[in-house]
Amino acid sequence: MLHTALSATHMVDISLRDPGGGEMIKVRLQGTKEDMEWLEKQLSECPQIKISQRSETFSNKGTNKYFRKYLEINKSEEK
Repeated sequence: MLHTALSATHMVDISLRDPGGGEMIKVRLQGTKEDMEWLEKQLSECPQIKISQRSETFSNKGTNKYFRKYLEINKSEEK
């Protein structure tokens, strides 16, 4: 199964091995509800990151298939 939520996510550099930059990144997910849930689960299982905030799921105009959601991701304190 192709997970379009991953490909529909804005291409954002979330390289957490880089010591520079800030501690938080905002990400907009866009895709089917199932694909966004899949991606959010993958992100939440990554020990290097912590999802600090999740928005509700919003409808996109002109389609009943694709939705959007916003996440705030922080670098995890775990090593």
